[in-house]
Amino acid sequence: MRLLQRNDNGSYIRTPDLPADEVPSYAILSHTWRPDEVFFEDIAKAPDTWQQKVGYSKIQFCAEKAKQNGLRYFWVDTCCIDKSDSIELQTAINSMFRWYRNAERCYVYLSDVSCISTDTPEPEAKAGGLVTWEDAFRNSRWPTRGWTLQELLAPRSVDFYSRQGIYLGNKQSLERQLCEITGIPARALRGDHLSDFSIAEREAWIRNRQTKYEEDMVYSLLGIFGVYMPLIYGEGRQNAQKRLREEVQKAYKGAQHNEFSVTFSLTGVPEIQNFIARESELLEIHRVLSGSDGTRRSIVVHGLGGIGKTQLAITYAKRYKDEHSAIFWLNIKDEPSIQQSFMTIAKQIMRQHTDAGCLRGLNLQDNAKVIDAVKTWLSLPGNTRWLLIYDNYDDPKLCDGPNDTGVDIDLFLPEAYQGSVIVTTRSSQVNIGHSIRVKKLESIEDSLQILATTSGRNDPEHGDDAKRLAEELDGLPLALAAAGAYLRRVTISFADYLSLYKESWSTLQTTTPSLGSYQDRTLCSTWELSYVQIQKQHPLAAYLLRWWAYFNNEDLWFELLQHDIPDRPGWACELADKLSFNSAMGTLHDYGFVEPHTPPPDLIGSRGYSIHPCVHSWTVHVLNEERDVSLFELSMECIAFKLWLRNEHTFWLLERRLLPHAFRCIATISDGVYHNMGLAFRALGFLFQKQSRLPESEDLYLRAFRTFREEAKEPRLGRMSTLGILNDLGVVFLDQYKLRDAENMFLQTLQGYEEELGPDHESSRGTVHNLALCHAYQEKDQDAEVMFLRTLSGYQKELRPRHIWTFLSTINTLGLLYMIQGKLQDAEDMYLRGFRETEKASELDNPSKLDIFDNLEIVYKKQGKLQDAEDMYSRALRRFDKALDPQDLMTHLPALNILYNLAMLQWKQGRLFEAKSLLEKVLAGSEVVLGPSYPEVQETRDLLSVIDQEIEGESTSCDFDILICINTD
Repeated sequence: MRLLQRNDNGSYIRTPDLPADEVPSYAILSHTWRPDEVFFEDIAKAPDTWQQKVGYSKIQFCAEKAKQNGLRYFWVDTCCIDKSDSIELQTAINSMFRWYRNAERCYVYLSDVSCISTDTPEPEAKAGGLVTWEDAFRNSRWPTRGWTLQELLAPRSVDFYSRQGIYLGNKQSLERQLCEITGIPARALRGDHLSDFSIAEREAWIRNRQTKYEEDMVYSLLGIFGVYMPLIYGEGRQNAQKRLREEVQKAYKGAQHNEFSVTFSLTGVPEIQNFIARESELLEIHRVLSGSDGTRRSIVVHGLGGIGKTQLAITYAKRYKDEHSAIFWLNIKDEPSIQQSFMTIAKQIMRQHTDAGCLRGLNLQDNAKVIDAVKTWLSLPGNTRWLLIYDNYDDPKLCDGPNDTGVDIDLFLPEAYQGSVIVTTRSSQVNIGHSIRVKKLESIEDSLQILATTSGRNDPEHGDDAKRLAEELDGLPLALAAAGAYLRRVTISFADYLSLYKESWSTLQTTTPSLGSYQDRTLCSTWELSYVQIQKQHPLAAYLLRWWAYFNNEDLWFELLQHDIPDRPGWACELADKLSFNSAMGTLHDYGFVEPHTPPPDLIGSRGYSIHPCVHSWTVHVLNEERDVSLFELSMECIAFKLWLRNEHTFWLLERRLLPHAFRCIATISDGVYHNMGLAFRALGFLFQKQSRLPESEDLYLRAFRTFREEAKEPRLGRMSTLGILNDLGVVFLDQYKLRDAENMFLQTLQGYEEELGPDHESSRGTVHNLALCHAYQEKDQDAEVMFLRTLSGYQKELRPRHIWTFLSTINTLGLLYMIQGKLQDAEDMYLRGFRETEKASELDNPSKLDIFDNLEIVYKKQGKLQDAEDMYSRALRRFDKALDPQDLMTHLPALNILYNLAMLQWKQGRLFEAKSLLEKVLAGSEVVLGPSYPEVQETRDLLSVIDQEIEGESTSCDFDILICINTD
């Protein structure tokens, strides 16, 4: 390789022809040839004889750019190759791709793109009648020339410049324009190995380009394919193309490929048209199977039935067929099928290779001899570039035991360790090569494309309904193709199909047209085979899969099933053991049914598992075609058990995990008798009440009421249970503003408690408190006040520590009533009374105490007593400070709540820096205790942003009376 160097005095020196290992770092020029270029022989002449040429400006440009990038040497094709020497010319053309690839920088000089500045906005340029640089770039001659293809692809760094030397961008920043102009995929521009692209793809890149000599259209592809061959100018493009293809065939298929070539055919292969290619999986398969050393390379493609394994293998075979001497497809779902496949292969070989000795005179009715003959032919020396695709290997022999009746693939593999093998299976336990797990389609656009092509409907008006259907089918190719086939056949809308899917799943699947695949390729049957295998291999996993129908499809975790429920079945007891649970989930994962669930950062409990929504529908409508009440009850009890053992501070995190499962449970509730489910119904009623899902909560409480009433063995115990639920119902009615219903519930509850426990029992007093609230909502202020005072009187007679917080709750509510009535002094007296009681209490963190602080602050604000409010908070903080270690104080939620309220008070007074300091402490502490994603933590973060804006002088409004405090419930 010869290089140019420009000295400090402006003179140019050309190096001798350097060996590859002595070439220094250099820059390289890419351009299009024009008249009056500087040639090889010019450089040896006096500078004034060639530096006047038009082409000198390119050399000067390249020298300057190289210097700016710290490079002494550079290369320009017009004057660095001695074309009079045929050996040097052939060497240069065969080495050109490597030279461009090894360059530190490549500068593209666009002599037909004029641009003084890239800063002129496009609209202004066009309005002034100017051609923008981008328009000129799109119409440039450079992307149309044959040799510039490798000059674009080979270098790591490619910079584009206008005729004036203005930088336009690089291969990365101009990627969109380059893809549109050249038709080359972005992956190729980003540096993906060119062997990742099929031979046909790479040939297509040169299709619309031109060269001065027709043979150069072929020679310019040598580096693209990584092959070398002599140059014969005058042979014509067709002959050059034939020689190139022969060299490529040798490189990919071996020198003896003609002796073993078999025409590619997909006859009888279950292909679905318009398959959405999975590029990352295809590239992974290709990279594993690529190689010319002739040794065996194997891929196991596994995943859920219907996920697209077969279609992935078909797409690979079609794309890379030119890299294999023969591709054979074998159906290995059972021994008769694999025997039939070998007979088909034998016929293919015999048709094209009649002299194949090992197959001559073969009796095609003798299965054993046919299999042996084909395996022998595949094991012949030099026959190393075949590809065998063993599809549908879903009943594999996994051990040597007498009870394993699966197919042993080893019996059907060629003995010689050569060639390539792809196996598709639903089991991840097949371990004969590199494993690739195929998952659902992640892009909604890919799902929509399958729906559009299989249904024949691509009208914009179907957009939203089609998207909803695609989201429901959640990237499962077989489900999407089945939906499309049905929609092509029947004139219903996407929305109608979605309704049928949800309401009549089983019927819809049985009436879906055939997809032209194997006989078992329906949504129902494709998973039935795997389920049968799981029943044999791991019955506990089969029980779990069937039970899953009564939970949500996402995030089933171990602790949810770890319950202490009497009379549960033996298999459910097994699942409460960690090792048994992991073993069952592992088997379901092996068969592609489950995937680890992506956990939130503040996960409570162990990581869960999820199953695809379509598989979940199958478990509901097929595995549980007859609804199993016992499984439903068991699911309800598991959820209820978690609610009974809840930790108040982390309950919101548990709620988040339980709610989807609770919704699934109530969706399967039907009218009828449920045994021993009163507590479970009540627990779920409480969960939905906490979420303000009041109609669902009401329904569950009513079911709990009926269950307790009908199943109570002792009338009094039954009545006591139902009285508690009547009180719960009253609260739910109150929350829904059904005031008469609420009042009726509370009156019934109160009457029952007074009869059973007496008027002074704490349950009776609690109901009186609720009844007082109901009267307050009904604006029966006098009745409400009487009830509240009765509650206070009752608690004061017997004020034990366990009563203090109900007592304070009553004070809070009565104080609010006085505030509403405008009796601020009475409200202040009531809250001060409560404040004094809180100072006697040993507990620091009860919500009622915090409500006392909040409400007393409101009263002080309304009275303008801001200093009194601040003194109250300071006094409370001093008590916290005495009771807690300094490191615990800043992570104690009640203390943080006081700090928060004090910060709000200071903010209202305009003391912004003091307020900010307190809020920062609140944020740091609450992030530790509650986690960064807790809603009120985010609100504190937002408030700090607002206060920063105010400090910077920006106008920001903030309603201090409605700011939400950290919830410690």
